[in-house]
Amino acid sequence: MTSRTLPRSVRRRGLARAGVVGLAALVSAGLAMPSAGAAPAITIPLDPAAVALGGNPVENFGGAVDPLDDLGTLTFVPAEAEYGDTLTVELPTEFDTTGATVDLELDDNGDEVADRTFSTSDATLTVTGAGTRNLSFALPAAGGATISDGLLVIGGLTTGLGPEFTVDPVGYFLAIDATTRGDVTLRPELTAESEVLCPSAAACTVTAGSTVGLSLPATSLLRDLGIADFTGARFGLQELDANGAPTTGAPIELPVQVVDTSSATVDIPATIAPGSYALLVVQPAASGLSLVLGELAVTAPAPAPVAAPPATPSPTATPSAPAPGAPSAANVGLRSNTGVEDAAPASGASATVALGAGLLALSGIGGIAVALTRRRPAVEGGTCQP
Repeated sequence: MTSRTLPRSVRRRGLARAGVVGLAALVSAGLAMPSAGAAPAITIPLDPAAVALGGNPVENFGGAVDPLDDLGTLTFVPAEAEYGDTLTVELPTEFDTTGATVDLELDDNGDEVADRTFSTSDATLTVTGAGTRNLSFALPAAGGATISDGLLVIGGLTTGLGPEFTVDPVGYFLAIDATTRGDVTLRPELTAESEVLCPSAAACTVTAGSTVGLSLPATSLLRDLGIADFTGARFGLQELDANGAPTTGAPIELPVQVVDTSSATVDIPATIAPGSYALLVVQPAASGLSLVLGELAVTAPAPAPVAAPPATPSPTATPSAPAPGAPSAANVGLRSNTGVEDAAPASGASATVALGAGLLALSGIGGIAVALTRRRPAVEGGTCQP
């Protein structure tokens, strides 16, 4: 069985962008977090201008995909079916299949080139159930093949949620052979993905160690998905490189404090490096989940104040030399008079200076350049950068 990836247009939703998103959460234990209840430095309204709906082919990943897991650890497996049997795809309730198109490509010899193609567009594939959630068709016969890699793409999907919502094609990778399995039903899960752009740089810039507020406005499109509050919401922070790609395998999962039904806060770790980040907001929706990406620029905290060195004592008169032959008196004030006793405080001041320099280096200020983020194509138009 060969492994063939879905076309970019098909796998973009629920796979590639969800990873930028990213999907083995890095637990935030051990990261310095701000005090609970701190006032938010900024508040981000979850009020996207548009929402892209997709069907995540969970059978191709062995189960539901967590957006806060590491996509690199996912195991990609084909959905198995039998030649000549009926294949049904049960789509999310939010999808309208009235004008759906179905295309099936079969690679019969493992060379990753389609040997047979079937489509509703040229009537080589007959699909029933248009206008309902369930689209069904009979899989082709073996045609001399013993095993076929199949690529199934369902397009032409719409939704009645409103013009702000679009529906991406749903794609599946299949493994078809003569093994007796009976009819197969595939159930992709809804993924509702959206982005919240910054109206200004100040609106999405925070200092490491601060608190970020989030709100769910009454007019938010997320409410059309059945999301009424922050119940079950999870938050992640994904560092991005200069090209907008994740720099780590999985996001940092952030603890959340729900303030009320329309607002929540998350704490940004004080120890993270300055730079550009994607703030991931994952919420359960009626038929799956919602993933909102927010822009966030994190700056270094102010360096710790450096204590000034102690003042040098004023010089005192030098005692007169004893007369020749006179016994030498013990100079009990010699250390004090020469300032040697101040060596300990001076040393302490030097340690403070060294500590301050170390904090500067750790916070990314001491000669460490932070590259400005070039916006991802999906979020071009935002103004947030460190």
